[in-house]
Amino acid sequence: MEISKCYEVLGLELGASMEDVDAVYSARLMQAIRQEAKEEKALLKAAYERIQEHIYQSVETAQTRDPITELFHRLNLEHFQVRIQQEILQIYIKTNGKAEVADRLYQHLTQLELPEEISKIVIYGMRSSKAVLWKKQFDLHVIEKNDLDLYSFKNRYVLFLAFPIAMSLAVLLHTIGFHRVFIFLQIWIHEFGHATIAWFSGRRALPLPFGWTTVIPERSLFVYFGGLILLGLLFRAGWREKKRSTMIVAIVCAVIQFGMTWLLPEDTFDMWLSFGGVGGEFYLSALLIAGFYFRLPDYFRWDFWRYPAMFLGANTFWTIFSFWRSVKQGTESIPWGSLIAGDSVGDMNQLSEIHNWSNAQIINTYTGLGNLCWLVLLGLYIFFVIKHRRWILERIVSKPL
Repeated sequence: MEISKCYEVLGLELGASMEDVDAVYSARLMQAIRQEAKEEKALLKAAYERIQEHIYQSVETAQTRDPITELFHRLNLEHFQVRIQQEILQIYIKTNGKAEVADRLYQHLTQLELPEEISKIVIYGMRSSKAVLWKKQFDLHVIEKNDLDLYSFKNRYVLFLAFPIAMSLAVLLHTIGFHRVFIFLQIWIHEFGHATIAWFSGRRALPLPFGWTTVIPERSLFVYFGGLILLGLLFRAGWREKKRSTMIVAIVCAVIQFGMTWLLPEDTFDMWLSFGGVGGEFYLSALLIAGFYFRLPDYFRWDFWRYPAMFLGANTFWTIFSFWRSVKQGTESIPWGSLIAGDSVGDMNQLSEIHNWSNAQIINTYTGLGNLCWLVLLGLYIFFVIKHRRWILERIVSKPL
């Protein structure tokens, strides 16, 4: 019997999902049994088995190396088929076991980055191509275990709310002047800004929390190879845990470190060192905020510490961002001088007097850096919102957060 004829016998459109086929077949079969219509019963059974065989045999995975295929291979599931029908992910596995295997398989599937449009997973345990041993259905976009774990990087409530809450709190603290309580942390980030330039340039540096960073201007093989070893460990951790983003970050940092250590002229290094204090307040605080969304390798776990890091980053970023916006508008002046050494050796003085930066160049550079960091943070947040847009809309429309 042709497959189109089989769907016609069941009163379904060609290509209907296995779930619809099961429902219609069960209803039509019970009706035929009550009416003692043996011929219709046999015809329904033949059509159902033909459709079932067609689906089971024809649904091949589109790519042999996709995440679901790789997962099944890791679980030693050799006989399986996968199909996406509308918003339903249908999985057929050949097994003689009980349906508990579906629960374990579902837990593994929820760890994958499944397409957002998938709202349901149906797993069929097949004794053969014609015999369904069991069927289990799982609805997605509902509250999952990860959504109840504040330390989970897959908690969608946290992904959706953390950034706006942190930034709103930072704006509030700045408005009432309470941000000054954390000024010592902002100063330390400022000093780490100097230190990161020095470390990436192969120089010894010690950032201190009271407004001073000791930097040895000579290149140090110890610093260079020490940093390279740390980046190598980061790459190795990413390799072991199959985190491509971690490996890419390690490689990019190693390239930057090489260029800044061996190719950067002395006067350019000195300029970047002066720039890096306030610059670090921008890019290091933005990095703390952005890092909130990314799970580091197990060697560098920060499930809990990412929360205070997000708060620190948001408070520092908004403080320095709003300050330089005020400088741009003329309501604040360029911060000449330094906290300890006086008015003549500050970072802005170095940029202006030694490296010939004009006031406009200083202002435009820092406000431009702030705008760039702000756009990157907004872009990252919008990316996660779009990624989980269906779930978010369902929460807003039908379910309270």
